[in-house]
Amino acid sequence: MHAMVLREIFRKIKMKKIYKIISRKWTPGDLVKIKAADWDGSTYNSIGIVMRGIEEGIQASLFPAVLVYDTIRQEQRALYLYDVELISAAS
Repeated sequence: MHAMVLREIFRKIKMKKIYKIISRKWTPGDLVKIKAADWDGSTYNSIGIVMRGIEEGIQASLFPAVLVYDTIRQEQRALYLYDVELISAAS
């Protein structure tokens, strides 16, 4: 009985898709598209330049952010990675 249950569990595990997250280091000078939402719910689109990448520390952040110079607002902003999309890498 237990062998049949274990066999079924192993079969289900094998059938699950394994997802691999491909990531790259954000480097200063990367050109990015900013697609963010303001607190009032309105969307905001702009172009920016990465000023500082993700801080490599002992503890990983649940929502990592990069420092981006926003060309429309003309200010530096810390943006979460889901708000930026790479247009052109610096090197």
